Amino acid sequence: MSVSVTSPMTEEANRHNDLSRWYRDKPVGRRLTTQLTKALNESLEQVFGYHMLVTGVDMNLELSRIGKTQRLFRLVTRTSTNQPLQAVVAASHDLPFATDSLDALVLCHTLDASSAPHQTLRECQRVLVSNGHLFVISFNPLSIHGASNSLRRWLSFGRKHTKSVSGRRLGDWLSLLGFSHAAPRYFANFAPPGRGRVGRLMDRFDRWLVRVNSPMGTAYLLHARKRAAAHLESGVKFHRPRLISIPLGKAQEGVPVPRHVGRFQQDGAETT
Repeated sequence: MSVSVTSPMTEEANRHNDLSRWYRDKPVGRRLTTQLTKALNESLEQVFGYHMLVTGVDMNLELSRIGKTQRLFRLVTRTSTNQPLQAVVAASHDLPFATDSLDALVLCHTLDASSAPHQTLRECQRVLVSNGHLFVISFNPLSIHGASNSLRRWLSFGRKHTKSVSGRRLGDWLSLLGFSHAAPRYFANFAPPGRGRVGRLMDRFDRWLVRVNSPMGTAYLLHARKRAAAHLESGVKFHRPRLISIPLGKAQEGVPVPRHVGRFQQDGAETT
């Protein structure tokens, strides 16, 4: 009797390929690529360091032009000859990097495609340096795309589909791991309807929704930083009690003089 077992690496690679085709073929995917490239350019402009790792789906982002790190790695699940960055073959939940060795991490739908998203985040927390940057790109389950994907997963009767997590829940996970994070930024609220006057109006409306950060966007970008210590961002200030020097009284016949006895009382006791 033979048993077919699918490895996590193969399953993750298949999901990456499906999402890469979706970004390449779908109009909303191409719109997301444009908007997320601009957002990452703005966010990574202030990120300095030596090493940055990009994981997850190939979204056609121009990663070689963003960020100011000296070395840029790309985590892949399969070897490829046309990989522009320095490729590292590994799974997202088992990163082959030393603890506190990376200055920045970019997760391109890594949590959506991972079979162990919690372990993936724990690995991110381990390999990042203190105050290191974490950028998470994920689908929004509250969007039209997220609702249709949930319906397909429910109707598939066990077939594997990507499962997204909301920005609020992801923020809770990151807080438990010792990250401080900003509010998620949402992009591409709907697919482009086409050209013409209606298409231009809808495109302008979508850009306005992105500008006001409408929570119905197809995907979101969340920026987090690894805290050096959990209590530093808790909002509660701890003060060390100030030490006060207390003079010792003179003891008489082995009995210490009470501190509340005043000078006048001591002088009166000596004259009697």
